[in-house]
Amino acid sequence: MATYYVRTDGNNANVGTGSTSGQAWQTVTYALANMVLTTGTNYLYIAPGVYRETPTVTVTPSSTQTLVIQGDTTASLFSGISAAPVRITNFISDNTYPTAGIVFACAKTYVTIRNVYFAMYGYANFTNSQYITIDKCTFESTRWLNEVTVKITANGTTPINGTITNSIFIGSYSLNICGPSGGASFNFAVSISNCLFFGQRTLFVDSSASIFVNTGGNGLTIYNSTFMCDQGIALFTNNTTNLTDIKNCNFIGTGGSTSYGIVSSSTLFTEDFNRFSTTVGRGSGALSTNSKSGITGIDWSSSLITSGIALPILAPTESSPLTGTGTSTGAPVTDIYGNAWVSGTDIGAFARQTIAGAGLYLPTERNASTITIAPGSTSQSIELYLGATGLTSSTSGLTARYNRTRTASVSIPLVARTIAQAWTSGGFAEVDATNMPGVYRLDLPDAALAAGADDVTVVVRGASGTNGAVLTVKLSSGGLTEAQTAAAVWDASRSAYATAGTFGEYVNTNVNTGAIADAVWDEARSGHTTVGTFGQYVNAELVTPVTSAALVRMGPFEVRADGLGASDPLDIQTGAQHGIDIQCVDNNGSGIDITSATVTAKVYNSGATLVDTYACTATYAADGRATFTIDTTVTNTPGTYTATITRSTSANDTQIFGPLRIYVRDI
Repeated sequence: MATYYVRTDGNNANVGTGSTSGQAWQTVTYALANMVLTTGTNYLYIAPGVYRETPTVTVTPSSTQTLVIQGDTTASLFSGISAAPVRITNFISDNTYPTAGIVFACAKTYVTIRNVYFAMYGYANFTNSQYITIDKCTFESTRWLNEVTVKITANGTTPINGTITNSIFIGSYSLNICGPSGGASFNFAVSISNCLFFGQRTLFVDSSASIFVNTGGNGLTIYNSTFMCDQGIALFTNNTTNLTDIKNCNFIGTGGSTSYGIVSSSTLFTEDFNRFSTTVGRGSGALSTNSKSGITGIDWSSSLITSGIALPILAPTESSPLTGTGTSTGAPVTDIYGNAWVSGTDIGAFARQTIAGAGLYLPTERNASTITIAPGSTSQSIELYLGATGLTSSTSGLTARYNRTRTASVSIPLVARTIAQAWTSGGFAEVDATNMPGVYRLDLPDAALAAGADDVTVVVRGASGTNGAVLTVKLSSGGLTEAQTAAAVWDASRSAYATAGTFGEYVNTNVNTGAIADAVWDEARSGHTTVGTFGQYVNAELVTPVTSAALVRMGPFEVRADGLGASDPLDIQTGAQHGIDIQCVDNNGSGIDITSATVTAKVYNSGATLVDTYACTATYAADGRATFTIDTTVTNTPGTYTATITRSTSANDTQIFGPLRIYVRDI
């Protein structure tokens, strides 16, 4: 394996094997001609900047000496350079057109290109190329009239074996994949997913001069891509069977009087679970069972305009027919940004999720909240809402820190745990990715909760897909355990409590330690029932337990849509039952109509196991108000619980509100 570096302030006279300006090469063209490939994966890292050149892959990769050309857009490998795109262009300047031609040429095999922006007056040409991978790249050509942006051609009858993911293609013929010119049997073996295409014929596949058959490869698969098109996918193939599979794609017509989603010279292709907002869905044959025509169902940034919520442009709108209506079979598990699908698999390249690190950041109950823990407590775990699923202690960029009142922050090294494992300092575990997505357990270091501070602020942040979470822990005696209360009272020094008119003065001057025990703890309860005294309160309220059948109304609690949490936690005494008043609201605090909807409350324990499900009764349906009664199935066991509220009107209209945190305590 060999690693080389290119940066705009480098020099082609350098050795190229270091990332500093005194070691790195200056041009991509020189690097691709002078790299020395060795066994394994060889890397060419390109620093952020503009490279005005037309590179050609001159070196010869192979199955044992593969080549990865990767733009380091974060500048993590290059000191003294800020994060920015890696742009390769043949424009003389950003305002001066060049002569058209090939901007990037690759007639090689086993080449991967990642994180590069090609701004072209011409096209990128992959001639006779096999085992080509294109990931997170943008190819933009300003030559639109019947011009190709990216062209991939076969090498004889050998399958292309290409993988194209998470990329954007802009141009007249945005992506052109060609079979061999002869008449021999041929199989593309090309997989395309999570891509965005703009153009006339956005994906043009041609093997009309050859016979397109499956010779042992995977044919042509196109999943979860979005097409802004006159003709979305043009298939001019001499097929012998269904070797093209098109699913979960969104076609949006931008042509003249007629726009096509799929144009094909035959009906021998498979399409299903697609969305067509074109005048013609497919040029031959009827739409498949799960494919639909109609509105685009996408967000044209209207959410950001109207409510300040940053969603990816072209992502599904609220209640969109694109959301969760695709098939997971063969589809990618994340969208073009790496976000998991919200519910099921969406149609198109974009999931309905707030863009991480972009737009307006609005802290909510799920991001910033306050809890109380007794000072000096040990082996304490907290739950945080981070939004994204699949995070682990080793996720890139993820960090945790705490800050005690007016002191410097302290790092919390994260330790991999499962939700059921015992506490360990820095333990980090996902609670339940399916039923409680985005919720994580963090084991606080004992030093964070030591006595001597008023509060502790805990921050977990830095991972892609989440704005992070902030939680403040108030170190308060309100959370003292029975043993801590005894230590705080009976082990206190008498000399510090002598203020005139207080019990401390009386104890210090009149009563010794033995007398306190005799006079207080050994005293019969029956002798202290006088109305208006502490004795009456002890006998009537503390000594006599609350019956488990007592029903006390609690709330109302606002539970918010999209996992935004609840307004306040719910505190319940062990063995009691409570009527809980809730209101389902959106993220602006407006009530959600639950008329004719089925509303249920599901209560989970700290291990994310469902304990009980309760039916909710609407009290003011138009404003989202309802009630349910939590009973001893939950409250007989002390602990921390969470409740989610599900509103459902049909199989395609289900919303989850909450979670509402519930504490069941021995009081």
